[in-house]
Amino acid sequence: MRLVTSLAKVTEAVGDELESVLAVDAYDVAALKDAVRYQAGFKGRKADRLVAVTERFLLPAAELREELAIPGQTVAQALHFRDKVLMKEHLRRHGVLVPEFAAFSEPAALDLLARATAVVAKPRLGSGSRDIFVLRDPAEVHAFTVQQEERLHEFEVEEFIDGQLFHVDSVVQDSEVVAAVAGRYIDETTSYTELRPCRDVAVAPGPRLDALLEFNQRVLTAHPGFTGVTHHEMFVRGDDIVFCEIAARAGGGGVIAGFLSRTGVNLDEAVIQAQVEGTVPASPAPAAHLTGFTVIYAGAGVLEQPLTPPDEPWVLERQILAAPGDTLSEPENCNDAVAIISVRGDTEDEVVQRLNQVRDHMAPVVSRGL
Repeated sequence: MRLVTSLAKVTEAVGDELESVLAVDAYDVAALKDAVRYQAGFKGRKADRLVAVTERFLLPAAELREELAIPGQTVAQALHFRDKVLMKEHLRRHGVLVPEFAAFSEPAALDLLARATAVVAKPRLGSGSRDIFVLRDPAEVHAFTVQQEERLHEFEVEEFIDGQLFHVDSVVQDSEVVAAVAGRYIDETTSYTELRPCRDVAVAPGPRLDALLEFNQRVLTAHPGFTGVTHHEMFVRGDDIVFCEIAARAGGGGVIAGFLSRTGVNLDEAVIQAQVEGTVPASPAPAAHLTGFTVIYAGAGVLEQPLTPPDEPWVLERQILAAPGDTLSEPENCNDAVAIISVRGDTEDEVVQRLNQVRDHMAPVVSRGL
């Protein structure tokens, strides 16, 4: 294996399977591509596969596969999982209910606003619930247009859907779901902007779960031949399920821990297996117990006390991402957490109660300084 990794992670790149390791600034796409080109022809032997796991690298990886004639997901296929305008155009053609949307322009936003209570502007290639703006009147649309003038081409605008946000996480073989679990966001995914935890609970068996899974399969059927892992978000509004977005990667937060607990499948490993072998692991039906997670945020300052989860057998996974004495910055996206705690329970109510116990037990104490 030949690895291209970030400068921050290069010391973790160890193992006998590594033939060559290059480290670059993870946000320098040109350097990243140059490093991949070098690794793809290392010692004159062409690479067989190109694997990317992180969402922002999926499109560059597809571009490099086409350039280097490496099998795998193409640019056109990747764009249907990355570009929020193209993905909704594609699904609308396949009869999937999507919000009204357009590439951002002030006239397009005002036109949508005239037919909706509010509109949402967000980056077409965005991730991490970053740079999401809810615009409720023409003055806010104009202010956004002026504020983002230099990068308006990066945004889409869509109608605000007044509904509950759910997600379905799937392992998929040739566009057919092998295993899937659904979750409900208790809190908004943008709660990091107010330093509030984001809690999520699995959906119990029943009509709602059945409807979510059926909608998820309809969306995946519109991607023929896709093999891999998806994180699919949708709104439930009354009797309707409305598409939000879909990504060809594992979900964040505690999704991986919960999926592993209920199916025995590690989603990160499934992503890699799909890109290397073109297959995904077999999986039994999800176990009867439910899971959930809470993502904990802290503001800028110095963390004063350890983040210690409850000492309970129902805590599945403890991701402690900050220690006393660490200097913290304001979170910039939903991934900038100080801790992620996953739990299990027999019912949705029990999982939520345990998530609330974690939230109350682990409130970060941060010194703001002078």
